[in-house]
Amino acid sequence: MLHRPRVLDYLHVQSLALLDDVTVEFDPRMNVLTGETGAGKSLIIDALSLLRGGRAQVEVVRDGADAAKIVAQFVVGDSVGRIAAALGDAGIETGEDENLVIERVVSRTGRSRSRLQAQLTTQTVLRSVGERLVDICSQHEHHSLTHVSRHIELLDAFAGIEAQVGNYAQTYAEWVAATRAVREVEEQAAARLQRMDYLRFQLEELDRVDVQAGEYDDLRRRVDLLRDARTWIAFAREAREMLYEADDAIASRLAGLSERATKGADDSPLLAEMGGQLESAQIACEEAAAAASRFAAQFEVDSDDLEALEERLHELDHLRRKHGCEVDELPGKRDAMQTALVELETAEDRASVLEARRKQLEAQCRELAAELSTGRAQAADDFARAVEERLAALHMPKARVEAGLAVGDKLGPRGLDHVEFMFSANEGESLAPLSKVASGGELSRVLLALKGVLATGDRVATYVFDEVDSGVGGAVAESIGRELWRAATDRQVLCVTHLPQIAAFAQAHFRVEKASHGGRTRTKVVRLNDTERVEELARMLAGSRVTARAREHAAELLAQAQAKPRSRHRGRRSATGASRPKTVRSVS
Repeated sequence: MLHRPRVLDYLHVQSLALLDDVTVEFDPRMNVLTGETGAGKSLIIDALSLLRGGRAQVEVVRDGADAAKIVAQFVVGDSVGRIAAALGDAGIETGEDENLVIERVVSRTGRSRSRLQAQLTTQTVLRSVGERLVDICSQHEHHSLTHVSRHIELLDAFAGIEAQVGNYAQTYAEWVAATRAVREVEEQAAARLQRMDYLRFQLEELDRVDVQAGEYDDLRRRVDLLRDARTWIAFAREAREMLYEADDAIASRLAGLSERATKGADDSPLLAEMGGQLESAQIACEEAAAAASRFAAQFEVDSDDLEALEERLHELDHLRRKHGCEVDELPGKRDAMQTALVELETAEDRASVLEARRKQLEAQCRELAAELSTGRAQAADDFARAVEERLAALHMPKARVEAGLAVGDKLGPRGLDHVEFMFSANEGESLAPLSKVASGGELSRVLLALKGVLATGDRVATYVFDEVDSGVGGAVAESIGRELWRAATDRQVLCVTHLPQIAAFAQAHFRVEKASHGGRTRTKVVRLNDTERVEELARMLAGSRVTARAREHAAELLAQAQAKPRSRHRGRRSATGASRPKTVRSVS
């Protein structure tokens, strides 16, 4: 077998819908899958889509099975460097001349597992690797040509400016984020001013009150005492009177007793001891009387003093409730408000910085977008000529294509440009939007032509075509088959088709057939030998009743297709040989 870089060598599918247990070994050149409608041909494409990181649905798991499993082996060879970055993300090192094995398991519970070289990996990494290995061209993509948004992507791929598009997209995302930030700052300006006024008012109040640490508790004790001042002042005065000032004050009487005891101290140690104790008691009474005087003096305040203290206490209570914290925490609250006010006051400066950054990013975006516009303008004519050459080989020699490029002023995700493919299938007809004038068969050939044109670059080596030949037949089908054969000279092609004119060109022909065994329906994939190929082509030509004439026709069709076909149309230039007029225009 001829080995080429990055070709699909082996595919094993288990429990995927009707594919109970199917193994397929592909040819490195052109492969076709044929069979009756509903036999399960597209299930092979679904399996490859899952290996490319496609979305998994639990419904694909075969009844009675716990999970569907798909395993594929790719011959990587010396082209491993082209997918090394994606493999590196998965922590996988692959040397030259090695095979790459990819596995995907879809559980009935909805969980999915992916492996590269038997190592678990993420779906993101699987997609990154898979998209570098296989390109699937399906009926969905066939219809996607009618979506104008896809046209600019195709032109960029041909122009080889995808890296520049990526750089622009990153800068554009930053510009969008900066624009959003500036808008948010502007929208919050009124609320910011209100918040600043509020904070200033609160700070003025807190600064005026000037709360001191421990002040609140001291005030509460002082006010409580002052509210009972008369009682306590009377008590203090009565105590002083009884202890020191009355004629028979306790201190005087203790002094007399102490003097009498002292006189007898020489005759009795006990009297001496008693005299000392009485003297100490006298001194204590005099000190207590002095304390009572000081106490009374401390609370000799008028009603105005008490009212002022109560007002201060009320003010502190109000701030405590207002700010939802203890009074001693108010200074910290005040500092936090001051910090917030400073941030708000500097927000205008920050808005100026953001606006400057936004303008800088916009300038960068416009510079990068201008470079993209130049690259697209330079590639547009060559792209159109290349597609026309491919279409000529597909029995559309008079088809004209134009990559209409309109340069606007508003920045978008891919720059300033709007690209729409213009198309005319027949001579004398004016160019019109491809999405509006191309028939189904014409779209199929345009898509095949685009794939051929884009395949000239360093891209994937395995192309899969899922019934993109819809709406064509006869000589057109033969030209499509020849174009697919031509594409398979330097890359692997897998094609699902209903047309014998296309199937005849393949190096490997697989028939997908459905059968019932033991009350269960299963699909199998069989590689056909030469005799079986003739029979299958005859069935495709004649239908359910295969005649001898149909077999003769099939054998002739196969012989002609396998006689190393060469394209009858090597492309064409414009009638005058002159270069095309530029297709760039400006829009306001």
